[in-house]
Amino acid sequence: MAATVKKRTRRGRKPAAALSRPDFPYTMRLPDGRTVCIEVPGRWVTADRDGTPAFEPDGVAFLDRVRALFLSALDRPPSPGYITRLREGLALTQRAFGERVGVDKMTVSRWERGAMRPSDEALRAIEKLRKGAVRRGVAISV
Repeated sequence: MAATVKKRTRRGRKPAAALSRPDFPYTMRLPDGRTVCIEVPGRWVTADRDGTPAFEPDGVAFLDRVRALFLSALDRPPSPGYITRLREGLALTQRAFGERVGVDKMTVSRWERGAMRPSDEALRAIEKLRKGAVRRGVAISV
């Protein structure tokens, strides 16, 4: 009787080929007409069935964080996703984001869940925080 050999797989890690992909240059057009050029880490890009580049969920979240940094919260009512992605793009916890905006962390949580909307005063504080980060230059964590 022959012994069966179980193939070992690594849990939670991408195969080595996915980790060695080169970074993908990406150009994003913003609603106000500006263009942003960034490089998406290669581990977040894959090929679609027809061979065109497609983004993994982490890559989409990364692009959303970039987009949130360049869009003003005052132009339109911010969505819960916008607030979450902006906070993540700034690498802030809900508590730290709330302290900088002048609200409690539970208020930030309610904004991110869509249970509440930011007041006009909070929107101005969010916009001031966003503009300051863009002016200083923000390194978005990957």
